[in-house]
Amino acid sequence: MTTHYVRGASITSAASRVEIQDMLTGYGATGFRCGWEEGRAAIAFTAGERRFRFVLALPGSAEKAGPAGDPLQPRRQGAGSKPAEEMSRRCWHQLSLLIRAKLDAVDSGIVTFDQEFLAYMVLPGGGTVFQEAAPAIGTAYATGVRAGLFGKGGR
Repeated sequence: MTTHYVRGASITSAASRVEIQDMLTGYGATGFRCGWEEGRAAIAFTAGERRFRFVLALPGSAEKAGPAGDPLQPRRQGAGSKPAEEMSRRCWHQLSLLIRAKLDAVDSGIVTFDQEFLAYMVLPGGGTVFQEAAPAIGTAYATGVRAGLFGKGGR
């Protein structure tokens, strides 16, 4: 018998967010925030003295983002919204799997917490390490000249 069941497709966005929060707080996170705006959702947490942020692009527009009960899940607005809901659930489930895999790698000693979550670490000023370093990395590969990752001269 053939089935079209996709693992995680029936898990609600809210359940995935709770799972992410539980994993992170179970691992020692001392703060956890979740919010949305303009078709994006974000989770942010504090671990040690550092802050981290993951941002998800949600399917649908901000106007369709739901209010009552689950503000990060698209509203049901007629027959056309079901695919957006499924995509939203899938996005949150995939983020949950990603964070679980990262924590498992840290737990097994393959990497340190900072190594695994470095790209998502929030720097003073509000940008993440990835947001700050990506332009310099792109320029270095394009030109063959290594520049400082945070706007300083190369070595």
